[in-house]
Order: sequence, then structure tokens, then C-alpha cells
Amino acid sequence: MPASSLSGLNAPVTDELASPQDSSASFRLPFSDVEAKNYYHGLPSKPILVARTGTDTWKQPSGPWPCLPVKELRTVGNHPLREVWGKKLAVQICKILDSMGVKWTSMDPVRIGVEGESVAPVIVWIGVQPNTLSGKDGLAAAQECKELLVANDIYDVEIEIRESVVWGGIN
Repeated sequence: MPASSLSGLNAPVTDELASPQDSSASFRLPFSDVEAKNYYHGLPSKPILVARTGTDTWKQPSGPWPCLPVKELRTVGNHPLREVWGKKLAVQICKILDSMGVKWTSMDPVRIGVEGESVAPVIVWIGVQPNTLSGKDGLAAAQECKELLVANDIYDVEIEIRESVVWGGIN
């Protein structure tokens, strides 16, 4: 897909694509500007969500003092993804993203959890240049990366794509 066909965050799209594991499950598109801007509430870089796999529903807080859960990054720890990540999956995901014209800036296996909760899911967290990937195109890329994980018997890891700028080191 040529880079010129990719655009920044668009109005919400409601298309859903079938999960590679279960045709009754769906991949979600961003959804709304509110979710895209608040999905990673609490992370210092304040990333904007572009697309993600998985079926968890984000709930907009309500009430007189709406309070968003504070998210935090954690290490992956002992997980089967670690065994295949550096050997082949990281390179294969790079090839998928490149073949789809995704202007990615980073790719990290991490756990993203809610502060104070003991369990956090493993995520392949992909950064893309701001305003270069629509939710629909991001979802297509995320789905293809998720299918690669499933083909390698990694079923419990989701793909999340966010806008991200990588800065050079200090010399």
C-alpha cells in the first residue's frame, strides 16, 4: 500500500474484522477521538491509539468526577513470546509493516497494565509516525501481525499501534 493512501486519525470507523482464532470475536477500530486520546492515560508520553487487536471494550468514564484508570508499562517477564521474538518474529513483523507502507518508529513487546492491578497483558506495541496511519489501515496491519503471532502459537498477545516520535540519543 503506498504511503500516500495512508492518512492520520480519521473519524470513527465501525468496520470489524474476524479474529484469526474465533470468527465470532472482532478486532476493534478506534472508535472515537476520546478513546484514541485517553486509552493510554497515565503514560508520560501521552501516546494516541491508532488501532488494536483484542475484544476488550474501553469504557469512557462518567459521573460527576470522571476518573480514567492510570496505565503503566511493565516488562514482559517469563512468557513464550520471549523465546521467538528476537529469533524471527520481530523481523517478520517489520516485513509486514514495511510491505503495508506503515511508517513505523518503534516496536516493543511490553506489558501495559492498570496501576495497582497485579496482572497486565503482553502487547506488541508498535509506534508509527504521527498522522501517517488511519485507524482502518492500522487495524489491517495489526490484524496481519496478530495472525503471525497465532501462526507461531502465541495466542495471548495483542497488537497495539500508537503514534510515536523517537528522539535521538544525547551525545
